Amino acid sequence: MDGDRRNPGIERVAAAAWRAAALALLAALGGCEQVESVLERVVEPRTPRESYVASLAAAGLEGSVLVARWRQAADVALAQPVEVDPPFEDISFYPAEEPTAVGYVLSLSRGQALHVTFATEPAGAAGVFLDVFRVAEDGSMTHVASADEGATELEFEPVRTGTFVLRVQPEMLATVRVRLSLLRAATLAFPVVGQDPTAAQSRFGAPREGGRRAHEGVDIFAARGTPVIAAADGIVRRVGTQRLGGLVVWLRDDERGYSHYYAHLSAQLVERGARVRAGDTLGLVGNTGNARTTPPHLHFGLYRRGEGALDPWPFLAPQPARPPALVADTARLGEWVRIRSEERAIFAAAAVETRLPAFTVVRVVGAHDRRLRVRLPDGRVATLASPGLASLDTPIDRMRVAAGAAVLDTPVADALTRGRVTDPATLDVVGRFERYLLVRSAPGIAGWIAGPD
Repeated sequence: MDGDRRNPGIERVAAAAWRAAALALLAALGGCEQVESVLERVVEPRTPRESYVASLAAAGLEGSVLVARWRQAADVALAQPVEVDPPFEDISFYPAEEPTAVGYVLSLSRGQALHVTFATEPAGAAGVFLDVFRVAEDGSMTHVASADEGATELEFEPVRTGTFVLRVQPEMLATVRVRLSLLRAATLAFPVVGQDPTAAQSRFGAPREGGRRAHEGVDIFAARGTPVIAAADGIVRRVGTQRLGGLVVWLRDDERGYSHYYAHLSAQLVERGARVRAGDTLGLVGNTGNARTTPPHLHFGLYRRGEGALDPWPFLAPQPARPPALVADTARLGEWVRIRSEERAIFAAAAVETRLPAFTVVRVVGAHDRRLRVRLPDGRVATLASPGLASLDTPIDRMRVAAGAAVLDTPVADALTRGRVTDPATLDVVGRFERYLLVRSAPGIAGWIAGPD
């Protein structure tokens, strides 16, 4: 929970007051020119977000309530991420008056890359910080990557298989929508021209010589003479003949620290020391060496100093190139609404399914595929599978309220009292949350009233 408990009945007033207070604080410190001057004096923090935080501290804002809420939202995003499985597309609403961040948790195998692209609406309205964290077995997190300042994309390759959280957070004082796309991708090019994954018919670890040894690579079958290409940029370290591999080429991928082994070639078309680019031809498919009795194929191996042979398949396996279509209704993104009937909901904090009663008031804060993410009045975030939503314009009931009844700012026991009903009145009920009713009347009474026990 991020501690922010705002009431849809006074959302616009709260937003204006919050923005005015923040701008007044900035103005007292010299306005934009002061902040820009502070930014110039920051000494190269590690990430764009850290640079931004340092500028806030240098401007004297670090101890403010506004910054504390913004930083708390970032912590909540890491503690309560949305579980995703790329390819994935999402659109999220970030209100200026309610500091928000969203975390997305996903798995990545060694050999895969995470590609993230995003766009903001309105374009350029605010900087958006993208940071990636590795999740340790004990739940602790380590920062491993960030998008460059001003960039609209991020690419990250893990050094080992693991679980990661991508956190997205705009700067303060900005109301924006962020459309986000996450893709997994193989980090190496497929090394045989014209072939697809079905051509790989013998994988890493398969028994060889009656179980006396294991296969240290993947065999990709193709017609004799099919071009074998470099799977990455690198330098040709060896071109020769071996008893098992026949005609072979060794390529050093210096960027990642791997050695590539191309074996059973019918011809070698490069020389030792040549620098090649991914996709350049190294040789031709054959069946030399101990493959003389098998159909022509490329044996592709991957090695790293200190580790020996690695399974190359995660580095090569193609991944879906586009996410499922986002078909959820985003027309109400950012609005406070109520659900029409009981809905199944999954809360990020607990990853368990529960039921929200009909007429529960929620704010729509995100959408992906057919699902909507909503924020409840108590700050919790839940995902709804296929909700039916209605505006708060029409009442669902009417309630007789006695004189002196407290009208609350939020539907919680310790909420602030916005006012009291001066005379007995019948008020429209437009929504519910637990035992509280969201009410309004023509004279302007709007807020939460405790319902009958």
